[in-house]
Order: sequence, then structure tokens, then C-alpha cells
Amino acid sequence: MSSTNTQFLDVVQTSVVSVSALDDKNHRSRDYSRIFAGLLFALFIVTLLFAIVAGTKVYSALATMHDISNESRLAVNLLENSIRAADAVGAVGEGSGPEGPALVLTERFTTGEFETRIYSYEGNIVQEYALADAPYDPAKATVIVASETFAFTFDEGVVSVETDDGTAVVALRTEAGGEAHAS
Repeated sequence: MSSTNTQFLDVVQTSVVSVSALDDKNHRSRDYSRIFAGLLFALFIVTLLFAIVAGTKVYSALATMHDISNESRLAVNLLENSIRAADAVGAVGEGSGPEGPALVLTERFTTGEFETRIYSYEGNIVQEYALADAPYDPAKATVIVASETFAFTFDEGVVSVETDDGTAVVALRTEAGGEAHAS
């Protein structure tokens, strides 16, 4: 019986050692699984942060381009609308600005004639509102847009104004609206 007990104890001890070894192996396996899951989660977070930073930069660039485009259209549209608003017989003409020709939009009232003068001055297109016989005064002018280019033409009732931001083309409703006059 003693040999049987010894054999039994050996089998039990071997089983306990095997189970203990398996338990250690399972613990190590679970530890590796936890480390792997943690590293995978960290990789996911880092990738997500890179995606957010890249998306922010792309959005910022697109927003800047949109603002520049809107500003350009705004300046050209302002010129177009100013010409359309002044469209009357003999109201759209040409004058001599401080740095070259000026687009002159004349309004006639019972109290006198007033001019909106649009011209290039120090790298900007400016707009000045004054009495028709007043001298040009760039200090009183309002900057419309920064532009090195400012040119305009009259051609059979059509006014074309060219700037760095594009060309505004306005068909005058009045047949004689595009005749030039000196200011």
C-alpha cells in the first residue's frame, strides 16, 4: 500500500506541477494578451491623432482658399454693382486719377453733380466720392481691394474692368452710358 500511496502522491505531485506550469503559462499568455491589446489601443490613438491633425490642416487650407476666393469675387462684384448702379446716360466715363486713368461714375442731382471715382493708388484699387469739380484726393478714398492691375475699356455700351482678381464686364442699359468724359 505504501508503494501505491507513493505512486499516487507522485502522480498527484506531477499533476499539480503540470497544472501549476499550465497556470503560469496561462498567466504569461494573458499578460502578453493585455500588453498586445494595450499596444494596439495606443497605436489606434496615435493614428487617430495624426488623422485629426491632418484633417485640421486640410480644413484650414480649404477655408483660407475659400476666403481668398470670396474676397476676390467681392471686389469684382463691387465694381460691377457700382457701374450698374450708376448706369444712366453719360454717367459712366473716364477721368484722370493720381496714378493713371480713373473710372468715373457721375450722379446728377438738383444740388449738383457728384462722382464716384474708382482708380489705382499705391497698389490698391480705391473708390472716392466727391463733387464733380473737386480735385482727386486719395486720402479721402476707400480701398476696395489690393491690386496692381487696374484697366478698363468702353466698347459699344459694354464696360470691362480688369483687376488682379479678374475682369468685370457690365453691359450698360443706356445706349450712351459708356461715353467717356473728362473730369
